[in-house]
Amino acid sequence: RPACSARGIVVTNTPFAVRRPVAVATLTLIFALAGRLFKKDQLVHQGRWNDRVEFMGQGLTTRTLGLVGAGGIGLEIMRLARPFFARMIAADPYADPKRTAELGTELLPLDDVMRQADFVVVCCLLNKETHHLIDARRLALMKPTAYYLNVGRGPIHDEAALAAHLAAGKIAG
Repeated sequence: RPACSARGIVVTNTPFAVRRPVAVATLTLIFALAGRLFKKDQLVHQGRWNDRVEFMGQGLTTRTLGLVGAGGIGLEIMRLARPFFARMIAADPYADPKRTAELGTELLPLDDVMRQADFVVVCCLLNKETHHLIDARRLALMKPTAYYLNVGRGPIHDEAALAAHLAAGKIAG
């Protein structure tokens, strides 16, 4: 920081600035996946308008949202997602149980979140503890109909393992 200051460069940390936009983008992706909008868009572009009815999507009111991380972004996702999901669960060893409970979210071990969630959203920090936290074993725990979204840093999951699970149709893609 001193070197930047000496050159007139302001260095700042704005952790609150990204919480709402990331949470909104996450819910936007969830709505698009649940409504099968990407597939419907593809069909429309192919001129296959009538085929859209075969891809109706799913409602969220009977689904479980699972969060990997219950920090600032995770809490904001909980605030915004609460009206849409039947259940919200999260894994975070450092989370405040009172704050998550106030937002209607149950804290569980990570493996349980991976097993139970219909939408798994990774929103934890990338550090030594979380590098490749989501590996082949944990991906294999997911329901084959579940969706995986990583709105954190890429290396939190093992990219090769994720690609293999998607290619094999073991999780929704």
